[in-house]
Order: sequence, then structure tokens, then C-alpha cells
Amino acid sequence: MSSTPPFAALPTAPGLARGHVRASLAEWGLGEFADTAELIASEMTANAVNASAPVQAAGTVLVIRLCLVIHGHVLTIECWDQAPGIPVLQEASGFAETGRGLAIIDSLTGGAWGCRPAIGQAGKCVWAEISLRDQPASPFPALATLSGTADQALIHAGINRTGASPC
Repeated sequence: MSSTPPFAALPTAPGLARGHVRASLAEWGLGEFADTAELIASEMTANAVNASAPVQAAGTVLVIRLCLVIHGHVLTIECWDQAPGIPVLQEASGFAETGRGLAIIDSLTGGAWGCRPAIGQAGKCVWAEISLRDQPASPFPALATLSGTADQALIHAGINRTGASPC
């Protein structure tokens, strides 16, 4: 497992997340998964920053923590935040500048993502799983090759097979 120290939910957070993911996966000898994992972590972190903005506008600085967990042949990326609400997969209009993050995550993971409330504190954990067996090295071929399964549908509904996070 690898986790970041808490960092402020600021526009710089996605860059910190990408750097952490690339460095951790390189250290673990899993660098071929870095492009896909970085994109997922970046989108999750950007969503956490956006969700935190209304609370921060009132003067409270919220924090984000990113965790990477390997269980068997699965890499789980977790993004913990203190913001209210849950993420909702939606279809962005053709000219919209935002609203595609979860669709990207959904495509890259074949629907293996979800959200669960934080226990004992405000916020939530948004998580996504990447297979370490057959995931392409680049996120772009993955968009054309991933397909969903019944098991992934359960995961998307928020049922995480690996249980509570050690993060």
C-alpha cells in the first residue's frame, strides 16, 4: 500500500496525485500501468477538488488523501476527501468543459469503480480498480477494449470486494 500525506483540495492536487502514482508504480515495478492509473487518479482528485470548492469558499480548507492498494492482481486507487455529496456518472454535452471525469474512469476500469462514505468523519472514498493482468499500458487502447461484467456492476454499485481500506 502507498498513500499520500493529506494535501489541500486545491487546483495543484491532481498534479500531486499523478506524481505519487507514477513514483509508486515505478518503485513496485508496475510502470507499464502508470499512464492509466495516473489518469484515473488525476480525474478522481480533480473531482474531489471541485466537490470541496463550496465548503472552502466558506473558509474551511479540506484535505484529500490518495491511496494505492494492490490485492492479488488488482490495483485499487482510492481518493478520500472531506466534501459532502457523492459522485454521479453523467453524460457531458458536446461542448461542456467539465463532466467527463467519471465517464473516463468508468471506461478505463470497465465499470470497476464506486464510492463509499467515510466512517467517523465527513466525506467519502471514491475508488477504482485496474486489473494488473490484462490492462494495456496506455489508457487510449483501453477505451476500445474494456467490457463490463456482472461482478463489475456490483463494484460500480459500491460493493467493494476487498472490504474497508487500510488507508
